[in-house]
Amino acid sequence: MPTPNDAAEPVRIFRNDWSVLEPPEIGAWSPTKTVSVVIPAYNCQESLNLTLAALAHQTYPEELLEVVIADDTSDPPIELPKIRPANTRIVRVADHSAGWGRANALHVGATNSTGEILHWLDADMVVFPAHVEAQVRWHHVSDDVVTLGYKRFVTSWATPEEVAERCAAGTIDTLFAFEDTEPHDYVEKIIDDTDQLRAGDHLNFRAHVGATAALTRRLYEETGGLDTSLRLGEDTEFGYRLTQAGAAFVPEPKAGSWHMGPTNMMQRGEALRRYNWPFLADLMPQPRWLRSVGNRSWQVPLVTAVVRAEGSFELVKTCVDLLLMSDLTDMRIFLVGDWASLDNGRMSVLKDPNLDLRLVEATYRHEPRVALVASAPEDVFPSPYRINVPVSAGVDANTVRRLVNIANRWQVGLVRVLAPKENAPEQTLALWRTSALRRAARAKRPDESWEKAVVSVAGERWVSARDFAVANLAEWPAEELVSPLPRLVARPTLGNKVSFLGVDTIPVGGARSLALATRFVAMRVAGAASRTLRTRLVRRGE
Repeated sequence: MPTPNDAAEPVRIFRNDWSVLEPPEIGAWSPTKTVSVVIPAYNCQESLNLTLAALAHQTYPEELLEVVIADDTSDPPIELPKIRPANTRIVRVADHSAGWGRANALHVGATNSTGEILHWLDADMVVFPAHVEAQVRWHHVSDDVVTLGYKRFVTSWATPEEVAERCAAGTIDTLFAFEDTEPHDYVEKIIDDTDQLRAGDHLNFRAHVGATAALTRRLYEETGGLDTSLRLGEDTEFGYRLTQAGAAFVPEPKAGSWHMGPTNMMQRGEALRRYNWPFLADLMPQPRWLRSVGNRSWQVPLVTAVVRAEGSFELVKTCVDLLLMSDLTDMRIFLVGDWASLDNGRMSVLKDPNLDLRLVEATYRHEPRVALVASAPEDVFPSPYRINVPVSAGVDANTVRRLVNIANRWQVGLVRVLAPKENAPEQTLALWRTSALRRAARAKRPDESWEKAVVSVAGERWVSARDFAVANLAEWPAEELVSPLPRLVARPTLGNKVSFLGVDTIPVGGARSLALATRFVAMRVAGAASRTLRTRLVRRGE
C-alpha cells in the first residue's frame, strides 16, 4: 500500500467524479512535468511514420517530451523516419526482455523511459496537435487520474508530409471527412451513459483502451505495471488493476486523433473474446459474468477475508467454516496467527500451551482457500474487496454476497455491520473496497483515521447484523460451536439415480437453515404453496 502523502494535501476525488479537478486551459499554462510517449511497434513502419509526423507538431513543450518506440523484433527493424519529434529514440525489446507482445513491449518502453507521465500511443494513430497536452494537463493537478483520448477510425491513409503540413496549419482534424469515419462505439457509449464516467461505477475500466491513454509513472509502478504474460486484453486487465489502485478515469475529448484502420476487436471480435475470456477471468473478478461458473478458485479472488485465529479451536473453526460455506465461493481467507510458535518438540500433547492454535493449523494447512499468515495484510490488492471478520462473528450463507451487493449498489468504500450490542471498531465486521483504500492512502493525513479517509473518497453504509444474519458466536454455548452442515440440499430428478443436471439447489447456513431447506424441498412437491415460499427465500437472499 502506498504511503500517505505528507506534502500539500491533494484534491480528493469522490468515486469517479473528476469535476472537482481544475486542469489548466490548453495553451494558457506552463507545463512542468516530463512526458514519455511510449509506442509499441511490430512490423508497422508505414503507419508509425504517420504517428511520428503528427507527434512532431505537438503543443506540449519539446524539451519536456520524449518519444520512446519499443520495437518488438520487427523484421526489418523499425527505423526513425525523417519527420519525427526531436527527442525520439528506439528501444529494441529483445535487448531488455525475452518476452514478446504488446504488453511486454509497452513495459519495456516504460521502464526504459524517463518521463514523470507515461502516455501510451499505438503506432497507427494520427494525433491532433493538442493531443498530449490535453491529457497530461490533468496529471499536473492529480496523481489519481488516468486520461483517455478520443479517436475516430478511418480506412484511407495520408502521407507523413501531408500529416505534418496539416498539423502545422491546424487542419489535421479535417484530413478525413467526418461522415466517412467511425467512432469507438462501445467505449463512447460507456462514457456517454455515465456522464463522462463521473456517474460510473467500479466497471469504469471497461472504457480503458491502450490506443491512447496517460497516467503518472507513480501510479504505473504502484499497480505493478502491465502484465507482460498477457498476449491480448492487457489494456482491460491493466484498467481493472488501475481501478483497484484507486484511479479515476477521465475521458478527454480535446485529445482527438485519427486511427488508421479498424481495431482487431472490430475485425475479429468473436475470436478475440473467445481467446481473452479464460485469461482475463483468472485475473479479473469483475465484471462478474467473466466468472459465470461457481465453486471455482481463481488467481485473484473477488473477496479476501481476514480472520484472527484467537480464542478456542471451536470458535475459530466455526467462524472460518461458516465463511467457507458462503454461497459466494469466489473468496480467499487469510487466517492470522502466531504459527511460528508451533514447534514439534516432545511434550504432553494434551497439555500443549498452543493446543488450540495447533488444532486450527492442522485443520486448515491444506485447505486451498485458506492461507495461514503471521500478520494481516495492509491491503488485498488486486482483490477488490477485503472483509474483516472478527473471530466471534458467524455469517450466514449469503451474508458476504449481500454485503458486496450493498457496496456495489451504493458504490461505497466501506460497509460496516451494526451489531445488536455496541462493539469496538476492531470487533465490527466490515467490508472495505480496495480501490477506496488505495486512493485514501495517497491523500490521508497523518492524524486522520482510515475510516474517515475512505469515507471522504467513496462513502460508507451501515447495515444491521440481524438483517444480514451475522451472529455473535461468543454468545453461543460451547456445544453449538460446530461446523455447519452441507450448504446445498438437492433432490434427485431422475428417479432414485443421482444426477448433477437439473438439480434444485438452495443456500443453507447451519442446522436451522437446513431444516428450512428440507421443508422447502418437501413443500415444493405440493405445488403452489412451495412456489410462494421459494419467492420469499429468493427475496431474502437479494
